[in-house]
Amino acid sequence: IAELARRIAEAKRPVFLFGGGVSRATAGALQDAMAKAGVPVTATWNAADRLSEDHPAYFGRPNTWGQRYSNLIVQQADLLVAVGTRLSLQQSGFNWQEFVPVGDIVHIDCDPAELAKGHPTIAWPICTDANDLLPRLFAADLGEHGAWLDYCRQIRAGLPLVEANNTGEAYVSPYDLVTTLSTLCTSEDTVIPCSSGGAFTVMMQTFAQKKGQIIVTNKGLASMGYGLSGAIGAAFATRRRTILVEGDGGFSQNLQEIGTAAVNKLDLKIFIFDDNGYASIRSTQINYFGGRYVGCDLTTGLGLPNWRKLFATYDVPVYEVGYGFENDPEFLGRFNGPGVQAFVVPVDPQQTYFPRITSRMVEGGGMVSNPLHKMTPDLDEDTRARLAAHLPN
Repeated sequence: IAELARRIAEAKRPVFLFGGGVSRATAGALQDAMAKAGVPVTATWNAADRLSEDHPAYFGRPNTWGQRYSNLIVQQADLLVAVGTRLSLQQSGFNWQEFVPVGDIVHIDCDPAELAKGHPTIAWPICTDANDLLPRLFAADLGEHGAWLDYCRQIRAGLPLVEANNTGEAYVSPYDLVTTLSTLCTSEDTVIPCSSGGAFTVMMQTFAQKKGQIIVTNKGLASMGYGLSGAIGAAFATRRRTILVEGDGGFSQNLQEIGTAAVNKLDLKIFIFDDNGYASIRSTQINYFGGRYVGCDLTTGLGLPNWRKLFATYDVPVYEVGYGFENDPEFLGRFNGPGVQAFVVPVDPQQTYFPRITSRMVEGGGMVSNPLHKMTPDLDEDTRARLAAHLPN
């Protein structure tokens, strides 16, 4: 611990990356210590609720589908201290050889197999419990990093969370929906951002978490159908209002559990992105298979229900979300009232989801992915020079 503290103190651009192995209790007890330490803290999707969005040390959720500013901060670190995360390929990027390209990685995990798996390249593996190490580490002197912290704030301020995307006039932008939903949720809510697909990535890129909220995903498996079952379990466990955001394709794989939620009178608010099928699969078929659709929507063999009729069979009210919903007394009454409520969000089947890490086909049928700091669309040269000054061209 003394040696790790010394390395952090001597680094010019240190960054913490907290994973799900950092418990909520540990993170909660260290809120003041993290603010005092003055070292940027980022979080994996499994650790999304360990710091609030407005915590002075918090700098986002890096990932292949992560927040662009957070990716740029991690990639410019000269020392990344990854704690309680296995550093999966989606966390490091599939181009893991260029993860933290100008720095060293200290990897702290209780599983020796994860430390030895070989990707990404680790300078110093430490096999221990993150929740034993962190309180003692933050009690040590971690140095002074004010200039680096200011630069991280400059990166965050210089890049919007929501970037230009295509949304048809008859539809609601999922990014606008989640941005607004963030303001309506309270610190007492449990939030389930499902576990896969467009709804999941929009939530993890855009949702601004509050102190006290519980956010639970199934990132390790990213299984379609998790959302409703996970929300039911969370509602029983926390006895809080539980907010579920799920895509229509994933929701359909466990829709019979509407009955479980309804008969138990759970305080569950269900938001369904109704985009006529599997948005992620459709995107893959566009990008890598010449737009040849198979089994991804109503016209190619995927059966989806009429949502209003489906929920009516369980006596669950349905509200169709449009722009301005946050000021509609009917919506607010349902959202803040008791019981199970369904909210259907009309999302454009051709909705785009940027920024993201893209891959390209190469000769022979293989694929090559960009590193985390090169999200699509590309930054203009002036912005890149200002906000990615420590990265190679």
